[in-house]
Amino acid sequence: MISRIPATGYLGFAAALVVVVMACSGCYDQKSSDATTHKQLGITRDKEPSDLHSEANGAIRSASSPSGGFQKSDSEPARGLDNTESTGAPLLTSVEPVSGLKAPSERLILKSAHLPDAVVVVTLPLDYKKHPEKKYPLVIAFGGAGECARPPRDGALAWAQYYRMDEAIKALTSNHLESVDFKGLVTAEQLTYFNNRLKKEPYSGVIVACPYSPLISGVGEFEDPKYEHFIIDELVPLLKRRYRVAQGRVGVDGVSMGGARSMFFGLKYPMTFSSIGSSQGAFGPFMDTYRDLVRRNRDILNKRHVQLVTSDGDVMAPSVQKMSALLKSEGIAHTYLNLKGPHDYIFNQGPGSISLLMFHNATQPRQSAGPVK
Repeated sequence: MISRIPATGYLGFAAALVVVVMACSGCYDQKSSDATTHKQLGITRDKEPSDLHSEANGAIRSASSPSGGFQKSDSEPARGLDNTESTGAPLLTSVEPVSGLKAPSERLILKSAHLPDAVVVVTLPLDYKKHPEKKYPLVIAFGGAGECARPPRDGALAWAQYYRMDEAIKALTSNHLESVDFKGLVTAEQLTYFNNRLKKEPYSGVIVACPYSPLISGVGEFEDPKYEHFIIDELVPLLKRRYRVAQGRVGVDGVSMGGARSMFFGLKYPMTFSSIGSSQGAFGPFMDTYRDLVRRNRDILNKRHVQLVTSDGDVMAPSVQKMSALLKSEGIAHTYLNLKGPHDYIFNQGPGSISLLMFHNATQPRQSAGPVK
């Protein structure tokens, strides 16, 4: 249990991750506008972030990584606005269709200057080929610890195959959700909440890119700087060149260990990511790192959309609650969803995928300090 790990216990965190990976199949095989409804759902209003497209260009400081761990690169990855330039574009060596899914998907094999096993699976909106003029939001979605432990070609299938995001995409395309779309993991109030959101802002499609990602050791630095370079300098620019990505609409998200990783990238590189999400995040002993990132990048983060998702059976719920409290204490508006379901594959396949897609689909996601229960 993450809630039992001391704030500075890196080794304890690594040991706990092993327990979670072995014991939890979800890790290994893995608002309405009506004020009364808001009150019933447990939503409290927080300040709204400014329009993403009205911010002034400017320099942004990046947080230093904790000492120890991986050897640091000579420089940190570049972090531009939507037109970020790559400092060393990877070579796209092959493109393989991923069959057997309800949404068009392809696996990209890359030759990276920073990552020996650079693989990403991209899932496209159902109407991507039908409307060649249409542009879509892009989200970098990280898998959980179980998928990080798989071979790269398999690990990159986290959201497309193991979490069955294609089923959520098909359900959302109808712009009306039923209990079965959540795998039965939804209350009547939650179902009304999501359908009211779809009425106000119909689902128009999201490009989901799931890169293979290595395990986070919990010792020393949070992330390998080489992996940061791959994501920021290589992968995001390549995806924006290859696919029809809407201006200023690149987000980041993930589940469990991937949710911890997505918050790290989002808080550290808010000039790259316009929407920052995390589902059942295993934030562990790195709260000081997150707090430092928030304080250094607060002005930009206040113009970003942030969402935290947990559930009534989530073993990482205390970790998510701590992250929400940290963001609130630092004045960062965010949506906090407390849904139904375990820390397991079935949650990722239902509420997890639906909440992720709807969040990054929204042009101006709602911001609140309280949970949707």
